[in-house]
Amino acid sequence: MSNNNKIEFIASLPCIMSAISLDGYGDGARIKIDVPRSDISEVLKLQGLAGQTFKVTIEPTGDDL
Repeated sequence: MSNNNKIEFIASLPCIMSAISLDGYGDGARIKIDVPRSDISEVLKLQGLAGQTFKVTIEPTGDDL
């Protein structure tokens, strides 16, 4: 993915028990994240990747939510 296609946004795990769900067969997991309104335009770019695999990079910002 080139820098023109890079999607970046700030997110956090919601305070719900299902924020991280493991597959019952051990084949994978699902992670839910909360994204502030200020980054919604970046999140909407994810729709363009529907059906494709992509790389996710997580970097702590040092900000407490």
